[in-house]
Amino acid sequence: MFNYNPNNFGSNYIDVRNNLIIDTQFGDVNGDKFPDIVYLIGNKNQNPFYENIKIVIEDGRTKYPYVVPLLPDYDRAYDPWVILTDFVGNRVEDIFISLPTGGSGGLTEYYIVTFLNNRAAYILTPNWYSTVNNTLGFEVIYKDYYKVEVVSKKLDKSFIIDVSSRKDFYEGTVYNKVHKLIKPLKGFILDPTFSYPIKLNGNEPTTLMVLQDIAGTSHADSLGTLVTYWSYSQIDLTWKLNASLIGVQI
Repeated sequence: MFNYNPNNFGSNYIDVRNNLIIDTQFGDVNGDKFPDIVYLIGNKNQNPFYENIKIVIEDGRTKYPYVVPLLPDYDRAYDPWVILTDFVGNRVEDIFISLPTGGSGGLTEYYIVTFLNNRAAYILTPNWYSTVNNTLGFEVIYKDYYKVEVVSKKLDKSFIIDVSSRKDFYEGTVYNKVHKLIKPLKGFILDPTFSYPIKLNGNEPTTLMVLQDIAGTSHADSLGTLVTYWSYSQIDLTWKLNASLIGVQI
């Protein structure tokens, strides 16, 4: 977790006034019951994308501006946006930031920042997503008769995908004429490509929905999407998987 000292960043406001305002949201993010203004700002210059993206929070009661920097390697995007919702469960809005960075896979980086009592902390950064596959432990295993099993022994979960619609593509390379595998073959789960806040229950904190492409013989051979849901734990200060809601979309 990244802890933020307002004395370190609040005075930087003068240095960012020439930035472009990319997005704006209103809500109580510091817990004082006054609606604050949350800006996403950045430089564009001659680039098609924004860079040096920062969060600026104007305290709704004092009007004092706080600047929260993003991680240096993850502070640029084409069409960034921000929404406010409560992930922690303390009835105070948290700051969810989406930074689409482009690329063939439509890569997007995400942050979730809390600002309770005017002290910012990252409870989710782009680095978290690289840990998801290890946590889930899913494998993609081709089976006879044009079936693919998406299975996690760690979670005791298994899904079957019917790939018979790809017969023209697979026959002779993956399957023989009697629908048996020519040789053992595995696909793979890509790192998360999309996340979005979702309310599963109106009385509970917001949940983070994470989507991951399921690939077959190559990145371009998309078999479906693995969908998982994660909730933030104030006790462990980590994201917990809701194992009962794991699913596969075809």
